[in-house]
Amino acid sequence: MATRETHHPVTSVLTAVVSEVAYLLQTEVRLARAEIKEKIGQMTNGAAMIGAAVAVLIPGLVILLMAISRWLTVAGMPEEWSLTLVAVVVLVIGGGLVMAGVKALKASSLVPERTLEQVRADFSIAKEQV
Repeated sequence: MATRETHHPVTSVLTAVVSEVAYLLQTEVRLARAEIKEKIGQMTNGAAMIGAAVAVLIPGLVILLMAISRWLTVAGMPEEWSLTLVAVVVLVIGGGLVMAGVKALKASSLVPERTLEQVRADFSIAKEQV
């Protein structure tokens, strides 16, 4: 019985490896796009909920702050000072919230971490193959 040659020329093996790596990279790019779309969708939903909450909370907050100022006036503080005190406290709290929000919205939250990890693993496997 004749045996078949099982050795492939080096060029054919390298061509196959390059072809597989190119296909793998295309697949990883598709995965990254899907992951980014998913994260953007989550951020959009969150932003819509925050917008609705702001529309409801702002009038209530204004009325509450007016009531606090009025209570301070009834307690004996001049009206101008009660309004100023309430405004300063609210501005300090708002500034703290803005700083916390900016810190939470880091650019790294949009990075497709799973895809990057998979690409790193793929490249290490490709190195081993070559």
